[in-house]
Amino acid sequence: MRGNGLFGLLLAVSLPLGAASMFFEGARVIVDARRPPLENATFLVDNGRIVKIGKAGTLKAPAGARRIDLAGKTVIPALIDPHVHLGYQKGLSYAAANFTRENVIDQLNRDAYAGIAAVLSMGTDLGDFPFQIRAEQEAGKLGGALLFTAGRGMAAPNAGPGNAELKPSAYDLTTEDEARKAVREQVARKVAFIKVWVDDRNGAVKKTPPAIYRAIIDEAHKLHTRVVAHVYYLDDAKDLARAGADAFAHLVRDKEMDDESIALVQQHKILIMPNLGIAEARTHVDPAPWLDEPLFRDVTPAALVERIRAAYSGRTPASVEATQKTYRTMQRNVAKLVAAGANVGFGADSGAAPDYFHAFTTHRELQLMVEAGMTPAQALTAVTATSAAFLRLSDRGTLEAGKAADFVVLDGNPLADIAYTRKIYKVYLRGQEVNRTALRGAFQ
Repeated sequence: MRGNGLFGLLLAVSLPLGAASMFFEGARVIVDARRPPLENATFLVDNGRIVKIGKAGTLKAPAGARRIDLAGKTVIPALIDPHVHLGYQKGLSYAAANFTRENVIDQLNRDAYAGIAAVLSMGTDLGDFPFQIRAEQEAGKLGGALLFTAGRGMAAPNAGPGNAELKPSAYDLTTEDEARKAVREQVARKVAFIKVWVDDRNGAVKKTPPAIYRAIIDEAHKLHTRVVAHVYYLDDAKDLARAGADAFAHLVRDKEMDDESIALVQQHKILIMPNLGIAEARTHVDPAPWLDEPLFRDVTPAALVERIRAAYSGRTPASVEATQKTYRTMQRNVAKLVAAGANVGFGADSGAAPDYFHAFTTHRELQLMVEAGMTPAQALTAVTATSAAFLRLSDRGTLEAGKAADFVVLDGNPLADIAYTRKIYKVYLRGQEVNRTALRGAFQ
């Protein structure tokens, strides 16, 4: 179990014994997006955990409890994003030099502001301090979204992350022995997953050979650690499934998935992260309307917002058409996977490329998943219960007695319109309200 502390601006402090509990009343509560919500619900929070939850009239506020009226609001479990790349963007700069403790903590705080309780940094972490942050959070000494890390990812030489700034983070592997040694090194650091890239970047590099990624998967599984594979091509996805990969960090993008590939995904219980956002962002010739949304503006530096807006003017019709074609394939693959009952998870891939921002991207990904054919309830399940299960966070992802009081209060019902996840009224992590006003003042 992660994080007994409560979240403030940067540091977390434990709730003292005997502190007043909080009794929330009147909200629609989405306990679990797989079930109908509780209307006009009440729930009791004490010492960072949900004590009781039920319909109005079934619970009574204990003596001394602080009563909080949430009439007209909707409460959802806090979001969990298991695919981000922290630390490389800082203001208008995107560089490995930005990968500092201060910058990573800043981005974890932006996530907390946006109602994100935990993230998995997917294979591009450098040095020791990400593990130090993790340890401080586990000890309740540091706030922000909980940090899970896959440490350093793995690939053949130059075949790891697509952006040059990220490439030094990956192992360059040429033999099976090197692959197994790299896995042992990362597992010794208690990484949450092993990440492996299998992609030739449109023919620009030689992709990681099957012998290498099979050795990675085999060694990781011997050490009871799961493997997340970056995929692009259908044939690679099939072989990775047979080799025992536990999750795909992207959709197949070169063609539509066939019956065999979907059967393999189901047979091997592979979790699929659609990661629609980066591709979708490149399908437009005109600035997106969400550039003016309050949540996006709150968590994204103003100069970066304007540079993103200006970038639309540099796109050619040919480049947009090519991206649209790929994106339509991705959408069809999401629809096929959902129709087949595959385990569709979540991942926004925030920070994987310059100007692909943090925090708001998680909410935008939910919108794109719905547009690809998922229901709002399915998308919300992916970013809460499914992601919690993937990270083995047994006390998060749903709002039930005994679980951590990580929840977001919204000004509308996301089951009716998923865009309401972006209309945030308040965020509570470990039962304490996040001071969003203070955070917002520190962001710009």
